[in-house]
Amino acid sequence: MHEMAIAQGIIDIAVAAAQREGAQRITRINVVAGELRGVVHLQLTFCFGVLAEETIASGAYLNLEITPIKGRCRECGQTFIVEDYQYVCPGCQSRDIQMVGGTELRIRDIEVD
Repeated sequence: MHEMAIAQGIIDIAVAAAQREGAQRITRINVVAGELRGVVHLQLTFCFGVLAEETIASGAYLNLEITPIKGRCRECGQTFIVEDYQYVCPGCQSRDIQMVGGTELRIRDIEVD
């Protein structure tokens, strides 16, 4: 279950950032994860809740936004959303695709009191 490690990383980063700014409590953390990360929302939320106890993130809402897989065709240059894991350019049908999105994992922002 890689969600436990992801949740711990989110908490570590958010708590450090909030403390640097003098925040007393984290109320919400907005996270962006690419579809290829395979993050299971319910598992991440559960792990986050357990690990956040006894920190300033205890009780915080974890918002997860899943972004689609994006590719760029090396033949014609078109950028597109990959549907159903079909890595084929919709413009020229080339299979020479560079991944340009869908693997990201980052904290977008943190809301604090």
